Amino acid sequence: MKRAPRKGQRSRREPKPSLDAGSFNLLLAASETALACTLIPEPNLIFAGKHTCEDPKTGLLAFGPYSKTDATRRTEVRIGVVGPAEAIDRALNLVERMCAAIPHSDKLDALLHPSFPGVNDCDPFQVQFITQPVWCRSMRPADVARVENHPEFPARIKLLIDAVAAEVDALSKLDVPPDVVLVVMTEKLEKQCRVGIAQHDREQREATDDEDDLEDVTEQVGGDGAEDGEEDEEEEKHARETEARSFRRGLKAACLDVLPTQLLWHRTLAGGRGIQDLATLAWNLTVALLYKARIVPWRLADVIEGACFVGISFFRPDEADAKTLQTSVAQAFTDRGEGFVLQGKTFQWDAKKQKEKAPHLKREDAQELLERVLKLYADQVHGSPRRLIIHKTSRFTEAERKGFEAALGGISEYALVTIGRRGIFSLRPGNKATLRGTAVDFGQKRGLIYTSGYVPFLRCYPGFRVPQPLEIMENWGSLPFREVAADLMRLTKLNWNTAAFNCVDPITLAFARRIGDILKMAKTDNPAMQYRYYM
Repeated sequence: MKRAPRKGQRSRREPKPSLDAGSFNLLLAASETALACTLIPEPNLIFAGKHTCEDPKTGLLAFGPYSKTDATRRTEVRIGVVGPAEAIDRALNLVERMCAAIPHSDKLDALLHPSFPGVNDCDPFQVQFITQPVWCRSMRPADVARVENHPEFPARIKLLIDAVAAEVDALSKLDVPPDVVLVVMTEKLEKQCRVGIAQHDREQREATDDEDDLEDVTEQVGGDGAEDGEEDEEEEKHARETEARSFRRGLKAACLDVLPTQLLWHRTLAGGRGIQDLATLAWNLTVALLYKARIVPWRLADVIEGACFVGISFFRPDEADAKTLQTSVAQAFTDRGEGFVLQGKTFQWDAKKQKEKAPHLKREDAQELLERVLKLYADQVHGSPRRLIIHKTSRFTEAERKGFEAALGGISEYALVTIGRRGIFSLRPGNKATLRGTAVDFGQKRGLIYTSGYVPFLRCYPGFRVPQPLEIMENWGSLPFREVAADLMRLTKLNWNTAAFNCVDPITLAFARRIGDILKMAKTDNPAMQYRYYM
């Protein structure tokens, strides 16, 4: 007896579908639907001397970081290191190698993965990474042994966080503390506290006979739970489990407003299969360290001076009755690239009663949250924004719209934008992916924007899967679709964790869930405001 193919599985006798270029063009010509499709030019970035370039690495190599010719100029970055003695030696060797030029790998595309010029007092950076023995804090062997030998995974994570955070706090109290701290791990600690997640999960599934997925939370747009639906107790338990075992987020929570940290696992320091080549690692690490040390690598060009971009998300506080509690978070970014995080009020939200998983703010809470953002903006920039854009991954209720609009005051250029993905995508004739910047206007100020795709500057599509566009599902306010889409393109180039050409998601929403998890673990009503502590 022949077995019927499973759902989604093609029968062996069923011919594999194919569509050549000629058939594709005929289908396009026969379609009665005409979409307004345009290309938004690649945003430029500003580097030293007000020079512009669309690629971060090329701009840094040619001109140097923006701060080199700005009032934010610094010539030194003080780097501290915390971890076991063996790992500290590896980290110091890496910092020393980054001070000199690192050639690109012959196995990789030289444009995507160029050589690294070295961080020193010469061009292009004119910045030195300096270390001193007093800024290197070795974990006590007894603390390392306590972590490595504890049988329970969550307890190991907590012990490691406590031990590392104590050393970071000691560095912050020096007369001249470091600007940023590298937190480094040995191979055994990584196995026990990172790779060991898989073993821990298997044990938990065997103990609870649970079939649900316990993998790490994925960093993506949609961090505030945009899809409707009910959430059962098992999902709550899994969420708590994920938070308890995350060393990185626990470390960030413990060091908020102490010193910015940069975590380097053993496999990153040791190199090898699956790890970035040394030149690319140096590029990415340098950009992150510069930003955390208040050195601006680049700024956005062609953006209205006085623009303010805000991402709104939510997280569940770690409390006994957290199942029906939500806390709002606002991430605000200026046109200069300065980033801030504000924690809003905690409020009741019962998804079952409301029949919607995505939480929403009351009118007065929405107004108060945005008023706090505008006050912070005024304190930092010494003026009011000329343009304000709010991004969410869930739709705006009427109460939220009225609350945000009440806080706007005299700001006439604004947009309240819902961004999502519904699996809609477009194809173009030929063998290349859709161009990054392709915009499809649906009318009513809504449509698609491709923040990933083929990049002419790089002569390739630097991705692995068919590029998926972001969808502007709602656009309330005075700004047309094209301007909102262009801003999204710009905001994909403000991720200071990487020197890559661009990221897929705008910085306002890219790390919403990660920041929410950090705030949840921090358990404070007044967390650090500067974004560099959360990176």
